[in-house]
Amino acid sequence: MTLRNILLAGTALGAAAFLSAPAFAATNAQAELDALKAQIEALQRKIDDVEIQHGNKIKSLEERKSDVEVSLKDGRPVFKTADGNFTFGITGRAHLDVGAYDQDAASAANFGGLRGNANFRRLRVGLNGTFAKDFKYNIEFNFGDSGTESNARIYEAALTYTGIDGVNLVLGATKPKMTLDDSTSSNDITFIERATAVNLAITPAAGEARMTAGGTYNTDNFFGGAYYTMSSAAAGGGLDDYDSSNIVGRLAYATSPKEGLNVHIGASGSHSFNVSGDTLRLRDRPELRVDPLRYIDTGNIGGIDTVSVYGPELALNYGPFRAQGEYYMYEIDGIGGGSAEFDAWYLQASWIITGEAYRYDIKKAAYSGVKPANPFGFGGKGMGAWEVAARYSSADLNDASAGIAGGQQDIITVGLNWYVNNNLRFMLNYLNVDVEDRGGVLNPNFGHDAVALRTQFNF
Repeated sequence: MTLRNILLAGTALGAAAFLSAPAFAATNAQAELDALKAQIEALQRKIDDVEIQHGNKIKSLEERKSDVEVSLKDGRPVFKTADGNFTFGITGRAHLDVGAYDQDAASAANFGGLRGNANFRRLRVGLNGTFAKDFKYNIEFNFGDSGTESNARIYEAALTYTGIDGVNLVLGATKPKMTLDDSTSSNDITFIERATAVNLAITPAAGEARMTAGGTYNTDNFFGGAYYTMSSAAAGGGLDDYDSSNIVGRLAYATSPKEGLNVHIGASGSHSFNVSGDTLRLRDRPELRVDPLRYIDTGNIGGIDTVSVYGPELALNYGPFRAQGEYYMYEIDGIGGGSAEFDAWYLQASWIITGEAYRYDIKKAAYSGVKPANPFGFGGKGMGAWEVAARYSSADLNDASAGIAGGQQDIITVGLNWYVNNNLRFMLNYLNVDVEDRGGVLNPNFGHDAVALRTQFNF
């Protein structure tokens, strides 16, 4: 091979090597890119797996966390399951009364000195809620009393079925909704004590802790209630010494329960056809229970066959103004072949001077409490809600034909209420009490003045 041929061959080989180098490099770079892409895809799959695992754990924790919801509206603890079928709440109220009396000479001669005092009129603790969605329960005990505190006794232990729209069926120891004022919660009544007419009306067949079976029905404007009641539940959980059988009923119609001018028209009644021990005693304290003394009193009336109580209710509310009244007849049959009749009534009016509107609840055909628009406290500058009120009540427990001289009592009450917030209220009452024709005492005509202050806390 000549030198020329050798140089040509070398040049050709060098050119081939030079031309093949870029192709080889491109092949290696593509391989590296493919490998890197595969690694990125594998890493993304791992990240997705981690997110799914942690997401499931977080979701599980959130689901477990929401199994029970806890609320503290107005300081009341309530526990509720996520599905809303079960709730459990704790309630309480404390009504501390302080009062003083100024008796006339005739009253002091009859009864000695009325005792100015301080006591818890009510001191209640309760548990209530729902189960299986349509059933409500309430268990409540009261440690307060009239004039003195007491051992715990049953105020309510009842079960209510609410599965039918507008219907509440109740069974247990409870307070039947009889009369307008007694259907209003003690946390919401306008005066420290309810009127004598109401307290007398519930004596034979209604009142607190009655063994009860019955219920209520309401529409947007109508309310009806009917109950069969027996004796009251005793402190030990049993019944009184004698059983009783009673029918209690109430009807009411409200023209505009939710807003505007609302007129309430109703009637309440009861019939007792098996009176405990065939004996009844009608009596009441003079609309203040700091001292437990009762001014009007029929004494024990024996040989009774039946007792009937009935009467109308009338009320109206418009914005911050409200007025109401009730009248009741009490008929007792079978007293030595005869009968006795008594009656009592009251009228009252009130005005919220800070402008809040009264609230009416058709589910109980009664009024709810005042909610201050600008509560006092909580770091704010509100003054709460202020209310002024006046009431005249009269009760006549005299029946000359039956030989009963329980006395006729007339009471004028004026009140000033301060609703500090949704939990705290102060009530100041002045009472002028006049009793006439009371038998069995030294002076049949007597009376007194009284001033009382209630400090009320509830949740």
